[in-house]
Amino acid sequence: MEKGKGASENDKNEVKSGAGENPRHRKHKHPRPILLTVLCLFSFVFYGMISTFLLLAFFFSGWISEVRNSYLPDLTDSKGTIIFIIITGLLLHMVSLFGSIKIWYSRKSGYLMLSISSLIIALYQLFSDRISVFTTAVYIILIMLFGIYYRRFH
Repeated sequence: MEKGKGASENDKNEVKSGAGENPRHRKHKHPRPILLTVLCLFSFVFYGMISTFLLLAFFFSGWISEVRNSYLPDLTDSKGTIIFIIITGLLLHMVSLFGSIKIWYSRKSGYLMLSISSLIIALYQLFSDRISVFTTAVYIILIMLFGIYYRRFH
């Protein structure tokens, strides 16, 4: 082939096959469904924000227990009890956050992490008379909606 006439046949085949292309930019055989993408993004924000707030609550737990006991004298709890509730909630929400990150990468272990920790949170909220049923429903609905895609995970 003469110089300057264009790409050789091998160069054309290389471009068609995607060789030399960044593997992160290749199209996947089975792209992630839009609803699953939206669910993952929602769960990143949901569990991430709650984890952040619980982490802040841990640092201000003394002040929280004083205010709670001042304004709700019928429900007095020790500082230790409040710290235990905050740490337990933080750990469960962080496990759910890591589970949703694994779900983003289509891992079954992520669904199990998210569903077990969210179920524990939902059961606690369900039996607590001070927590709205709406917030409990959010956890249960997330488990069910992610469960729709369980067969896609590997």
